[in-house]
Amino acid sequence: MPAHDWQKSSFSAEAANCVYVARVPVDWQKSSYSQEGSACLNVAAPTPDAIRIRESDDPDIILTTTPAALGVFIRAAKAGQFDHLHCS
Repeated sequence: MPAHDWQKSSFSAEAANCVYVARVPVDWQKSSYSQEGSACLNVAAPTPDAIRIRESDDPDIILTTTPAALGVFIRAAKAGQFDHLHCS
């Protein structure tokens, strides 16, 4: 398990009853299907029960899911269940 970067919540007072939040370091990996340049898909697994996905063009927007849910989504995409959808 990676080391955590603990930060005190900005809502905590200076007393002993503070709330701390841990940020788990994330090692992002570029998808092997992404070309060089922009519009790359980055994937990370900071814990065994979490998968994070982001696009390199907008890295502040991060989708977090479970390995099981991501597997269901990938199988559905491979089966063509989203082929009727159109992005604008």
